[in-house]
Amino acid sequence: MRKVILVDDEMFARKGLAGLIPWEQYGFEVAGEAEDGEEALELIGRLSPDIVVTDIRMPVLDGLEMIRAAQERGYRDTHFIIISGFGDFKYAQQAVRFGVQDYLLKPIDEYELIACLVRIGEQLKREQERTEAEDALRRPSLFEALVSGRAEARELDAGRHTLGWPADLQFRYYAVELNDAPPEEEAEAALRRAGDAARALARAVSEAGAVPPCSCEPYVHFRDRYELGLLVPGTADAREAKALGERLARAAGCGDGTVPRVYVGEAAPGLLRARQSFLSAQEARRAKFAKAGETVLLFEELRDAETDACREIEPAVYAALLEGLEEHDAGAMTDALDRMLAAFREQRFAPDAVAAAVSRVVYGATGIVRTMQGDDRKLKTMNAAIGWQEAPRSLAGLRHLLLAFLTECADYISSLRESIGKGDIAKIKAYIDQHFHENISLKSIAQRYYMNAVYLGQLFKKTYRVYFNEYVLQLRIQEAKRQLRQTDKKVYEIAASVGFCNADYFVTQFEKVERKTPTAYKNAIGEKI
Repeated sequence: MRKVILVDDEMFARKGLAGLIPWEQYGFEVAGEAEDGEEALELIGRLSPDIVVTDIRMPVLDGLEMIRAAQERGYRDTHFIIISGFGDFKYAQQAVRFGVQDYLLKPIDEYELIACLVRIGEQLKREQERTEAEDALRRPSLFEALVSGRAEARELDAGRHTLGWPADLQFRYYAVELNDAPPEEEAEAALRRAGDAARALARAVSEAGAVPPCSCEPYVHFRDRYELGLLVPGTADAREAKALGERLARAAGCGDGTVPRVYVGEAAPGLLRARQSFLSAQEARRAKFAKAGETVLLFEELRDAETDACREIEPAVYAALLEGLEEHDAGAMTDALDRMLAAFREQRFAPDAVAAAVSRVVYGATGIVRTMQGDDRKLKTMNAAIGWQEAPRSLAGLRHLLLAFLTECADYISSLRESIGKGDIAKIKAYIDQHFHENISLKSIAQRYYMNAVYLGQLFKKTYRVYFNEYVLQLRIQEAKRQLRQTDKKVYEIAASVGFCNADYFVTQFEKVERKTPTAYKNAIGEKI
């Protein structure tokens, strides 16, 4: 309802006017009465009425002087209707000069006054719509100017009602982050969620008992699709600020799996110092993964808590993760991933360090795929894993994303390995035939071809009816026999040339296969000549 003040030095005139019009029927309520212009000025300052209906001739301060004083005090949103028994033209001239909406003569015609009220009501509606539209355009730029430190006092004075609170209160910046949105969701869905969350946040602030009343709906700023910012007045008490943060987190929960996190900056004395609170909220965000179990992170509680932007995951954990990936061992892979995520929390990884560690894992996994002649573009989860920072993730959400990616990689690597096993075992045998004299082993060959060593051994035995080690030994002994027959090399020289590091071991293995030592084999050949 729009507010009206009735001003007349005659009480019966005021009461008669109050009862003459069905005010509520036309969207108005009589909010106060005054018997002279001075009392009316006090009421205007306190009640901010939409319309003042006033007589002209009154003691202390007459109606026209009261209107002039009201305008000088900046009460420009109040509209005035003069009711007078005087029809002198000079009063009408002055009334027009002061911007009076209407000048009605006594006795009041009920329908004439109603028509005047309807006309002013429509004008107020248009003005309100225009003001709301201007505020909607002004709010984002003013908010950004405040948090960037570019706002000036004259901007706040010009837009003193834009954010709904006086500029000289203490303010805190609240960053509300919507984590764990579905990977690669449509922008429209994300914006719809953010809009729903913004409206819920505005209601939560309006209903918070510790927050002063707002002259309009509290403004919620869209920093992006997954982050909303608020500047909210209140006391410097950290407990109250955290309680409001928890209230905001509950309000922002959309019931679609997203996880709200709230980062609360320190109290700043006035809107012009809002950047101070904004920067401290961003500082609180640095503890996001270190304090993964907390919904609200308050700057005062984290002021002395350092996070490490240069921390790296332990080589053993990284190696175990990739080994579990290559061996298609889901248990080992998951265990290594959980150890890495636990380190993020326990060793207080800063977000930059977390991003570097995740990138290392993602590129390590895709590197294995590419080395095995796979096409990493076929991985459906790769874009989400590479671009995981495009939408914020909680530690649990990051685990879900990475586990899905690593599981898909492991399955793909296994299929590539099976393909190699079916079509390229001959290439592996050819490699062994060419390099048997080197220090090769089943494990080294398996690593070269990105296969599980046990699986390769089984595949080799199934294909060639001989175990890998036996086949390599046969090749080495055959070459040693050739050199014993055709050269004058010493036994230890032949041993080294066919892949034995220890001459005595060579002799033992030769005798195991040929039932005689290398020397006896060579002497037997000489006796036949």
